[in-house]
Amino acid sequence: MPEKIVSRKKKWSLGRILMVIAVIFLFGLAGVTNATSAEKAAKGSEVLEKCSQCHEDVVKAFSGKGHHALGAVCTDCHGKAEKHMEEGGALNTIVTFKGTAIQNNRQCLACHKTSAGQFMASPHGRASLDCTKCHQIHGKEAGEKFLKLKAGKLCNSCHEDISAQFMLNERHRLQEGILACTSCHNPHEPSASQRLGGFKQEACIKCHQDKGGPFVHEHEASRIEGCTVCHETHGSPNRHMLKHQAVSELCFSCHTTAPSWHAYFPASGANCVSCHTAIHGSNLDKLFLK
Repeated sequence: MPEKIVSRKKKWSLGRILMVIAVIFLFGLAGVTNATSAEKAAKGSEVLEKCSQCHEDVVKAFSGKGHHALGAVCTDCHGKAEKHMEEGGALNTIVTFKGTAIQNNRQCLACHKTSAGQFMASPHGRASLDCTKCHQIHGKEAGEKFLKLKAGKLCNSCHEDISAQFMLNERHRLQEGILACTSCHNPHEPSASQRLGGFKQEACIKCHQDKGGPFVHEHEASRIEGCTVCHETHGSPNRHMLKHQAVSELCFSCHTTAPSWHAYFPASGANCVSCHTAIHGSNLDKLFLK
């Protein structure tokens, strides 16, 4: 037999051997994974069965829903329960979520580091709220992400003053469902857009892109103080959600050194933006003129 043919056969045989080894390894790995999953499921069922002896109603609400549907069981949140059961249900041996906000949140953040790792620096965290104020742990969630209520209603239950602003004639379209509180605010992160000033006003610019520039001649107020120096962010009785009904009054609240003859504009029916049309910024004129 020619030497080249023998060499090819050897190479082919080696390749087939490697392929068979790889297939065996993958099937073996799949078997281990399935066995591990089955063992975990069996252990989880055992935990639920033990807990249901005393907490039948809670386990019934929890089974197959919420966190349990994601693979969690009681001990993942409440800690090991052996001592709890040995001592007849002593509460000081498990995590009861009746401690301080820091203690409760630490337990939740053990899993939710990626989505809510900065929660303690957020306005809600600094106000000593814990996760259970907004989220329910057992049972099927009422809204998305285990919320106790639908997102808008949940925010309104605490922020009633803000909710009232969304009832005004000039407002962001929250009621119509065009946007939600979380469109501008992240409840789990530090409030970088709390005042929406300077670069913090990106929350506004992501929708109102034409107002964001960059411009050759920028309106300093928009970069230093931000959109809220002129606009109410949630709702206003004034057109364009302005802080003053008369545009001239709004402008004069900052531009106190404007030429005296500008004061006659309100009587003539004109206002500042009749001439200074590019009020958010201009690429042509530093006075934002036409």
